Parts: sequence; C-alpha cells; structure tokens
Amino acid sequence: MNETPRRYGRQRLLTPVLGAALLITMLGTTTVAAAAPTDATTPMVLQNVPLEDIVNNKLGICDGNFTHAIKNAAGPNNVRNYLNAAQKCGLKVIFTFPETVNYVNGNVNPSRVAYWVNLVKGHPALFGYLSVKEPSWHGITAAEIRSLYSAFRQADANHPVIALLGDTPNFDSTRNPWRAGMADILAVDWYPIETARGGCSRSGTSYVSTGPKNLTAVREIVGRKTPGTPIWMMAQSHKNLAPNCHKKQRPTEALLRRQVREAFTYLGATGMAFHTWSNTSYAMDQRRDPTMVSWLKTIADEIHAGSFQ
Repeated sequence: MNETPRRYGRQRLLTPVLGAALLITMLGTTTVAAAAPTDATTPMVLQNVPLEDIVNNKLGICDGNFTHAIKNAAGPNNVRNYLNAAQKCGLKVIFTFPETVNYVNGNVNPSRVAYWVNLVKGHPALFGYLSVKEPSWHGITAAEIRSLYSAFRQADANHPVIALLGDTPNFDSTRNPWRAGMADILAVDWYPIETARGGCSRSGTSYVSTGPKNLTAVREIVGRKTPGTPIWMMAQSHKNLAPNCHKKQRPTEALLRRQVREAFTYLGATGMAFHTWSNTSYAMDQRRDPTMVSWLKTIADEIHAGSFQ
C-alpha cells in the first residue's frame, strides 16, 4: 500500500493543494500565522443535504456559491439518484457509506467498501469518499483508518479519500492519531460558539478561544507527517442545546466569519465545509435558517473572488 497521500489535479482541488504545499514550505514548523490562498477553486462544502433539497434547489444551493455536498449513502437507488441530481445542481458529491463503519461499537468493515464504490465511481458528479468521521470519539484506531483507506484505494484509484477528525486539542494523540496512509485530504471540524458558562447555560454566547493554538498545531503536525496534504475545515453554523455542557449557540455573522478567518489563518485550510445543512435533532440547522445560508453564500462568493478578509 502506498502510504503517501496522492496529489489530485482535479477541478476545485489543484490550486488549494499547491497553495497548502507552498504554505507549509514557507512556514515549516513555526507558529507564524499566514492565510491560505483563496480563489475560484476553493471547495465550499455543505454537509447532510437531502436528495429532495438538491432536486428542488432549496434556498438556492444550486446557484453556484457551493461546490460540494457530503452525503450518507442510503441505498443503491439513492446514491445514483443523488449523483444525477447533484450533476444538474452543479455540485460534486462526497459519499460516506454507513455500512463501512459501525460507530456504535467502533468497528470498521473494509470488506464492504468495494460494493459501494463500484456503484458510484464512474459517475462524473462524484468527487470522492469520506471514510471516517471523528474516530477518536468512537475508539477507531490508526490501523483501522488505514485499512479503510487501503480498501478505498484498491476499489478506486481515481477519487480522493477524506478523513474527518475532530477533537483538535488531542490531534495526533494516541486516541486521535494522524498518520500517513489514512487519507488524501484531512478534514477538521471545530465548533467554538457555545452558550454562556462554557456551554453549560441554555442562553448567552461564548467563543472558545483555543482555536488558533490548536489549529496551528494541527497544521504543523500535518506539515511534518504528511507534507502537501490538503486540510479542509468544517465550521459551525448550527445550534444544539442537547448536551449538559458544551451546548452550541447559533453563530452571528461576525462569529461565522471569525471561524472561517481562523481556519484560513491558523489551519492553512484550503477548503471550507459547514455543519450542518439538516439535523432535526438540533435546535437550528441551515435548512431552517435562510439568513445563515445567505451569509454562507456571501462568504463563498468572497472566498472565490479572493476578497475574503
């Protein structure tokens, strides 16, 4: 197995990859912050968009601001219909396959990867695959993530594999490792807008201030261990009052922009994703929040124009 992340010269990815490599070359392992380049190739990603919303262009998601959609596969017919609709919508699809990871018991199933990949790998709307989400919270090991990556590469050598890691304070720790041979693109999620009292109140707003330190550390570790690997950031746009503490507050436009700015400046992000389009268990998601979607569209336009500040 080739454990060096591959370079992909695909539309909407080549320039960010080269920009990330240049950023790492310039910064090395220092803690100097520098913004990653942004232009029309920068991926702008929506997560958990239902098929019906793609078909109906819900809140104008097909109007050119967004570039990719992450989708859980929900059966053979669903994946084909989703790809067809996404192609008409102008979106590239990143599929995650629930049958390949059991998040309840923390087991992975590489033997089930090829079946799903073979259903979708020939479609022009496919961008790639999301192999694992937040493995540290589910006890998924580095060896297991590598086994998934190997299965995806064997089934399809032409589309990138993305791994989504959270828990940024413990990035590359024993429970949240980053190694060569895990993914072609690293995605990092970071949701810093909480309610008052460190997220333990049901009201008020606080902002986790350790993001720049942790995001810088992630960038430096990736630069040392897998140089040239693109890093995408998944930022918070939702509200979730379910936990006892660390409740998530809906961002203001200023706090939404702060997240994006810190992702580019400290993480060296070359793509931006937003959590989440649809989750009815939350107090608010993008689907129910047209104002939030309008902010995301404006940010995407500015990023693609190279004018985001």
